[in-house]
Amino acid sequence: MAWCFLPSWIDLESVSISVDLPARTTLKRSGVAALATSGVTALRLTLAPALLRIAFEPYLVIDLPPPLGDMGLQQIEYDFRSGAMTPNVFYTGGLVRVGKGSAEDEARAFMRGLVTSTPMAMPPYDPTSDADLVVTVRQVLLNLESDGGGVAPQGARVSARLTLRQEVAGGVGSDGFRIPAGATIAASVDLEGTRQEIETAPRVQRIEVDCSSAVLHKHGVDQADVRRFVVKRGGEIAVERVEPLGAAGQAAGVESLVRLFGALVAGGGVALDPQRLGPSAVEGLVKEEIARALRPALVEWVQQNPHVVVGMDLRQVLGIAEGGGVA
Repeated sequence: MAWCFLPSWIDLESVSISVDLPARTTLKRSGVAALATSGVTALRLTLAPALLRIAFEPYLVIDLPPPLGDMGLQQIEYDFRSGAMTPNVFYTGGLVRVGKGSAEDEARAFMRGLVTSTPMAMPPYDPTSDADLVVTVRQVLLNLESDGGGVAPQGARVSARLTLRQEVAGGVGSDGFRIPAGATIAASVDLEGTRQEIETAPRVQRIEVDCSSAVLHKHGVDQADVRRFVVKRGGEIAVERVEPLGAAGQAAGVESLVRLFGALVAGGGVALDPQRLGPSAVEGLVKEEIARALRPALVEWVQQNPHVVVGMDLRQVLGIAEGGGVA
């Protein structure tokens, strides 16, 4: 499904933002009850076309005075179409188990507080047609910080699942990469800084990418299908999973890696004899060579498509300077 803040050729299934909340953080207080973390708690906001979900791991504690039994809050779902809010509240102990309905009402009030002053507060709401979705999500995070008594988490992780509706390709000369139309991608992005810093000038520290297909070609020939890789600040790449193609792919296991490595060495890589290396050493060198081949093409693509996400400059986000160095 096309989203307004993304190009039409990116079909985004869902996106999540995760932050860590400190131990013993009170997120909401109502009368004698307090909604708080017990230990360090991962808060995960998931946005999909029809819902907003907020989940906690471990669950939040709804702290009540004895002899009333405490309760836990695992997650709340907000249906954008109907406006229904569904909390997952359960008893965790205590002698007197009462007030679950009131606790669920307070959980809904917590969710309403998160979406207040945003278009999400007025159902039916369609995030895919929200041209200012980045601004909307920023306001939700601001509301979370305000509700939590000024607690400002450091850093965040953004995860997304998407499908490409057209081919994405980049290259330098006869070397480069292509991700074919129909490829699926699951990516997790680690951001550093306070909420304000992430809002105004997000800085990526690390991107983990699982892709159904990302083909590396060298000297115009397909050499490998990179299935999992990590992009670090400045565009440095670490390859974690790769499958050889072409002549290298005709053999299995170590032999295919040796053939692939030999092809890459012949193209100007490190001058080592793969036949004298152990399997793990060969595989490591193959991945290093592929990473070296991929980086120039990735940097070139980022510099040519810096504003593919509305409201962001990928060169600044990834720390890639105009000449290809680290910004």
